[in-house]
Amino acid sequence: MAGMLLKENYSPPLFRVVVMKDVAEFIARGRNVFAKHVVDVDPKIRAGSEVVIVDEDDVLLGVGKARLNSLEMKTAKYGEAVRPRHTVKR
Repeated sequence: MAGMLLKENYSPPLFRVVVMKDVAEFIARGRNVFAKHVVDVDPKIRAGSEVVIVDEDDVLLGVGKARLNSLEMKTAKYGEAVRPRHTVKR
């Protein structure tokens, strides 16, 4: 998966959207990432960017397309932040 290459070759926070551990299992199964679950995000991410989804321990959960920019992900209380394309399906 391309997400593994990005994660291994670029140090945090590049290309990453970090989600809470509580929702990591759901994200790994292909569920959407909501803004209220985002803990940290690469400040250069814009809506439409391809991103790597990781949990708070930097464990890869999947890759997807950002629906919001980084500022919106950090400040919004609701709404879809990332739509996963491929997940690890634990």
